[in-house]
Amino acid sequence: MRRRAVAIVALTLALATAAAGIGLALASTAGRTTDAAPAASASPSASAPVTADDYCYVEAMIYYRVEEQELAQTLLRKDGLDAGASGFAQGIVQRNEDELEDLREWYVSWADARPLEPPDEGPCAGHGADHAQMPGMPAWSALQGLVDAQHPAAERRFAEIVQAQNAGMIALVTLILEGDPHPAVVESAAQVLRQAEADAATLQGILDELP
Repeated sequence: MRRRAVAIVALTLALATAAAGIGLALASTAGRTTDAAPAASASPSASAPVTADDYCYVEAMIYYRVEEQELAQTLLRKDGLDAGASGFAQGIVQRNEDELEDLREWYVSWADARPLEPPDEGPCAGHGADHAQMPGMPAWSALQGLVDAQHPAAERRFAEIVQAQNAGMIALVTLILEGDPHPAVVESAAQVLRQAEADAATLQGILDELP
């Protein structure tokens, strides 16, 4: 009972954690600014313009990845997990740390492109002030269902939530690519789509193997 209570408190803060991740970005990179993207990405010309849509991409991906980590960590608190689901969740936590490090550098160095108000049109329209309304972000009822579930329902709920979030993320990235994004965003977005395709196959495999 105590473990369940702790899990509920942790997941209650899941959406707020995404905002906190952005706040940590500011603190961890304070005093460092650069016109170029992080070394892990393309090395675009310093003259390449950064638009509000480019900034939207970076901010939205931070929210998606932090939320994905929260979902994985919630699953990993449970006992008796399927090995495939457990391994996938552990992989999410590890790989997202590297991606978030790069995204947080962009978040700081491209801050001048951040719109003063949430946009009314474009790929980020309707996301709200904190991106909580982004496509695929899980509802509270879905998060609570994951907290309450145990094996094998927990793995199934986790896989289905991540599937829905990935679908929303793909839709957003596709909209970004239909515009004229920064070269670094083009490269990053292509990597996101490749990872999402691989994850889709893995998640379906997890669901197929569950009793």
